[in-house]
Amino acid sequence: MFKTIGMIDLRRRPGQVLDETFYRKERFLIKRNKKAMAALIPIEDFLRYFEDEDIEVYTPQMIKEFKEQDRLTPSIKVKIKKLLND
Repeated sequence: MFKTIGMIDLRRRPGQVLDETFYRKERFLIKRNKKAMAALIPIEDFLRYFEDEDIEVYTPQMIKEFKEQDRLTPSIKVKIKKLLND
């Protein structure tokens, strides 16, 4: 899980927060005015998530929108099925 840290606290002790992230593998959610603005994660997590530039990370909302956009009408489904069977 993420620890939450405000910008003022981060400004007061950036070295300590960075050490906690690097050595203790802590993850921080950085907030300003109660709004999540960024995250600070260990380098291993970053490399695991972003090592392959071709992999995209999709949010549940993005997946829902993709599904709505990719809906096929019944007539198109019939045409596709016919084409695949020929």
